[in-house]
Amino acid sequence: MMGRIIMLLWKKRLKFIVFFMLFFVASVYILNVSYLILECSSADANKKWVDIRVNRNGEQTCTEKTNFVFIKCMKCATETMGTIVRRFGLVRNLNFVVPVKNNIYLGWPFLIEDLDYRPSKRPFNILMEHAIYNRTRMAKMMPNNTLYITIIREPWRRLTSSFSYFSLGYIVEPPVNLSVYVRNIQKYDEIYKHPDKKAWRFCFPNGFSLVRNLMAHCLGMPLGFPAGRRDISMNDTAITQYIRELDTQFSLVMIADYFTESLILLKRLMCWTLKDILHHSSNIGKHKLHDILPTDEEFQIYYNFSRIDFIIYEHFNKSFWLKVQKQGPDFFDEVNHFKVVQLLMERFCFIENNASSKGQFLIIPESKFNEELTISSEYCAYMTRYLLQDIRDQYNQVELGGDKTMFWYAKEPEKGELPKRGCSFPLP
Repeated sequence: MMGRIIMLLWKKRLKFIVFFMLFFVASVYILNVSYLILECSSADANKKWVDIRVNRNGEQTCTEKTNFVFIKCMKCATETMGTIVRRFGLVRNLNFVVPVKNNIYLGWPFLIEDLDYRPSKRPFNILMEHAIYNRTRMAKMMPNNTLYITIIREPWRRLTSSFSYFSLGYIVEPPVNLSVYVRNIQKYDEIYKHPDKKAWRFCFPNGFSLVRNLMAHCLGMPLGFPAGRRDISMNDTAITQYIRELDTQFSLVMIADYFTESLILLKRLMCWTLKDILHHSSNIGKHKLHDILPTDEEFQIYYNFSRIDFIIYEHFNKSFWLKVQKQGPDFFDEVNHFKVVQLLMERFCFIENNASSKGQFLIIPESKFNEELTISSEYCAYMTRYLLQDIRDQYNQVELGGDKTMFWYAKEPEKGELPKRGCSFPLP
């Protein structure tokens, strides 16, 4: 009798378990269908964000994007990004907008002009050396399907990086620390911009500030530089309108403070591979200023001094995380997977020192987020080389038949020649 009762109870329990499992599966199905419906309903509004295709096996694929402008905002991980972009274009033999002569900037910090870049027989694919964003001019230079991308950084952290990298505290005697500099930033910025300090600046013209609304300037906002240009810095309505226009014109504004997440967004937007975004950090200052938090007073002083950059960062930091939310539940799985692959690559290339050897290989197994990847020692070396010189060599070969003497912009600068627009010499 007791056995029959136990059997009856077990059958009822089994029915409950089966019912619960069916309910769970149905719930997951409904959620997935709801998610797909929401994605489809917003597809038109996000066409510039993801180009989804379906192959013969019913798998989602997308088309690799190769036409784009990347606006570099100085001290925002731009040289690390520069190496990623240059490598991407070089291995595909894409056509870069190349600065004239041995320049490293495309007219920056002035608006780009025809005299700043080398003409080409082929359509341009990539514009990524330092240039001030100018949609009207760049749209004439680039194909119609060009995407616009940039990277920004939390303004206080960008300031600390600039303070160290450009030795801003050493413009006076005795030198001043970051705290003293910030508390007197108007005074020290004027000293730095003065013609008497030209030797300190190397590539930067008189009257140009490295610490005041520099991201806004790089993104093309008219702030009165050079002299005679319109200045909207005191017009909040015009500033807000300009930022809204940037939001519609840029497919992605990366955030240097969230670099890995930014790279995964870039990979998904551009339909690149995981291998395309592997990198070795470049031009990183060896300082600990970014660990120093400002006092409330110091932060407010700098906020008031460079407030447009703060407004830009606050706006695009918010839109950045909205883009992340739209990526689906596997986004952070891919972020974490990429971090592991990046560490494996760094160990192989730079800890085991395979970047200086030949014929060595690292195999990254296939996963949900990548096909099987092969990292060669030659690929490691590609990450550490100053690839702008490779781009120049490519231009000289394709456009000039290898003859560097054909055009004035291809010859070496003469001794004592001074840069006229930005930096006219390669970094040592």
